[in-house]
Amino acid sequence: MPERTPLRGARGPLGAWLLGGLWVWVLGGLCGLGAAAMRAGTLGSPGTPRPCQAPQQWEGRQVLYQQSSGRNSRALLSYDGLNQRVRVLDERKALIPCKRLFEYILLYKEGVMFQIEQATKQCSKITLTDPWDPLNIPQNSTFEDQYSIGGPQEQITVQEWSDRKSARSYETWIGIYTVKDCYPVQETFTKNYSVVLSTRFFDIQLGIADPAVFIPPSTCQTARLERMSEDCSW
Repeated sequence: MPERTPLRGARGPLGAWLLGGLWVWVLGGLCGLGAAAMRAGTLGSPGTPRPCQAPQQWEGRQVLYQQSSGRNSRALLSYDGLNQRVRVLDERKALIPCKRLFEYILLYKEGVMFQIEQATKQCSKITLTDPWDPLNIPQNSTFEDQYSIGGPQEQITVQEWSDRKSARSYETWIGIYTVKDCYPVQETFTKNYSVVLSTRFFDIQLGIADPAVFIPPSTCQTARLERMSEDCSW
C-alpha cells in the first residue's frame, strides 16, 4: 500500500507497486500519506469516541478507485490479520479488450507477494519490503463524525476517522467503519487536496471459508521475479 502506503491506499509502497488491485499500495507499508501521519494523530478530548477494533479475519468484496488511471477495479478479498496475509482476486464485471485478470497473494510474515494470472496460472514472485499494516483504525486517529448510511429502516451507523493532527490541518487518510461491529466501509487517501486512492468494502463475511486461498499454485515454484503487465503487451 505507498504514501500511507497505498494498500491502505496511498500509504506507502507496496505501493509504488500498484497492483491492478492496488491493494498492495494500501495494505503494504503505508508510508507516506498514512502510517506516519496516523501515528502522529490525536485522540481528541475526554468523551470523544475511541477507535474500535476491526475484525481480524474476514472475506468480502472491494471496489478500488485510482486517480492515476481513473479506473474502478473490483475484486474479491480475503483478509487474515492474525497471520498477516491477504488474497485479492480480480473480478470481471465487463468485457474489457486485452484485460488480464490476476490473483494476488500477499504473505507478510514471509515477505513475499505472488501475482498469478487467472487464465494461465503464470506466476510472479515479488519481495515485500514494507511491514504489515493492518486494515483498521490506528489508535492515534482523529474522530471526525458519526452518521447513518441509508434511509428509513435501512440505516447503518458509521464513524469517520482521519489522520488529521489538528483543526488547522487537512487529512490525507479518512476511514469509515461501522459502529456496531467495526467493519470497514471505505478508506480514502488524498494528496494535495485530491483523492488519489479510494476503496469501498462490502458483502463482508467473518472468517476465512477456505484457508487454502493463501497457498500459491504449483506454477509459483518456478515463478518469474518481475511483475506481469495487466494488459496484452507482454
